Amino acid sequence: MKKHIIYSLIIAAGASLSGCLEEFTPTNQATADQIKGEDKGSLSSAVSAYMTSFTSYGDGGLSNDAGFPGFGIHRDAMTADIPAYTTTYDYFTDFSYTNYLGNYSLQTLFWRRYYYLIQKCNLVMSVAQPEERTEDREYAGNALAYRAMAYFDMARLYEYRHTDVASLDQQAEASGIMGLTVPIVTEATTDASGRDNPRAPFYTMYRFILTDLDNAEKYLSDTHASGSKVNASIGVVYGLKARFWLELGTRFLLHPADLDTQLSHDSDEDIVYNKLGIASANDCFNNAAAYARKAISEGYAPLSESQWFDPKTGFNTPNAAWMWCVTLTLDNPAVNLEWQSFVSFVSPEATWGIADAGYGASRMIDARLFDKIPDSDWRKTTWIDPNDVGNQQAYNTKYAKGTSMGYNEWRKYGGYVGFKYHPGSGDRTTYAVGNAVSVPLMRVEEMFLIEAEAVARVSGFGAGKQLLESFLNTYRYSDGSYSCNAAGIEEFIDEIFTQKRIELWLEGLIVWDYKRLEKAVIRGYDGTNWYPDFCFNSYPNAVAPWMTMYIPDSECNYNRGVVPNPDPSNAIPMWKGN
Repeated sequence: MKKHIIYSLIIAAGASLSGCLEEFTPTNQATADQIKGEDKGSLSSAVSAYMTSFTSYGDGGLSNDAGFPGFGIHRDAMTADIPAYTTTYDYFTDFSYTNYLGNYSLQTLFWRRYYYLIQKCNLVMSVAQPEERTEDREYAGNALAYRAMAYFDMARLYEYRHTDVASLDQQAEASGIMGLTVPIVTEATTDASGRDNPRAPFYTMYRFILTDLDNAEKYLSDTHASGSKVNASIGVVYGLKARFWLELGTRFLLHPADLDTQLSHDSDEDIVYNKLGIASANDCFNNAAAYARKAISEGYAPLSESQWFDPKTGFNTPNAAWMWCVTLTLDNPAVNLEWQSFVSFVSPEATWGIADAGYGASRMIDARLFDKIPDSDWRKTTWIDPNDVGNQQAYNTKYAKGTSMGYNEWRKYGGYVGFKYHPGSGDRTTYAVGNAVSVPLMRVEEMFLIEAEAVARVSGFGAGKQLLESFLNTYRYSDGSYSCNAAGIEEFIDEIFTQKRIELWLEGLIVWDYKRLEKAVIRGYDGTNWYPDFCFNSYPNAVAPWMTMYIPDSECNYNRGVVPNPDPSNAIPMWKGN
């Protein structure tokens, strides 16, 4: 029976994704043999390895496909935080132009890639017996953590949220998709059920994700972070729960009717997943603070200034601050893609990449965000101050520590360009070495910021301020001069949001905070460093329409239970200046 379920799942998961996806995956040829032999170790390793999968541009894939790390760039490109210095070779403009956001290749890639990751997690759960076999607990816990992450991402990407664009909001209401996330596919899903598998309501999806996280917490209770950090540990589960509860707390605070809906379905007998066990938004915030502190207490330590700026290991090598990551090893085919690689897209130092001065698609920090960083915050020199462009003394005193470039190369770069990511081993000229990097999925610094926000929500912003000031003065301000000037809870939440934008710049995470807090994306303003054709400003107290992704027509054609989202293309007029 177990084998039948496994093969049914392969058919169901593959068919529901429809179409042809020619991509590299480390277990593409070995999966069937692994299943027959119930090689749980190999199946478990395939989950984390799949995070590096890609479609080669030379074989008909997308030029901007760099696996899940590339998805992080796309998510950041939805925000106002990572303009490109020049746009000719900017391959991440889909959410900048906002005019091809319907049934196109990128939307299909996102949908299929996430569900293929889920499929690999389901295969592990099909053969693992964590309740009977102690040795299976780590495999199952890792698969459940990855599956929870995937569904949490998808729930936030695809659930339609109010945009204040009347035509879109009215269409969503009329089609009955409000409150719907994505179809749930598990190890028990069959081909027949996959063909009529509706999008799960948020109240069901939240209980499903929590069930996976609860089980992952149980199975990984004795699994602490390893050196590689590509597999989930108990600290990662704590971190995922901190993110989860912060998301729910904010939603239920801003939209009390959603809390009522959630609680009204917590006893539904046809929902077999764990109850949330909460009665208020504050209960969620308390949970977020508690799990963030549990994650911190696992022994992680925020990056030091020298670690942050190290030209050989900065943001390319796991360290004590990293909780979870994706790793591209030297033998991974993605390393040999040269310009179609994560390093090419984000590291100005990579001479083969599009982010170098020759191609000019270097990632900048938003000008207004940069202006909020005082000189006493040592993170500021991650980006070139526009007043320092070409200045050799500034290079010597402020920027040389964060790059292996000499002055004559560095001076070619413009203001706001970021030097956060470095090629593997600091190798700037050999792409087959420099593309071999690790990319963070979760760092402990995020946990400090989650804790501060959650505590402020429950105990008052004064308590949150103390936590934020302690974190920044201990780990980020060279002179201990940081003082939070917020006069109330909303100003304090804005300050947390700003600190996350600085700390997590180009890590693919800040989009969740934009959506969670319903923050406007503002690219058009006097003094903007955004390309004029990308200056779209979404509306306050609403979600930018391009942050809710379109569900591919191919999925709707296969799965009659799925109703798609409105196409958000060209939903907001371009800012033309004052």
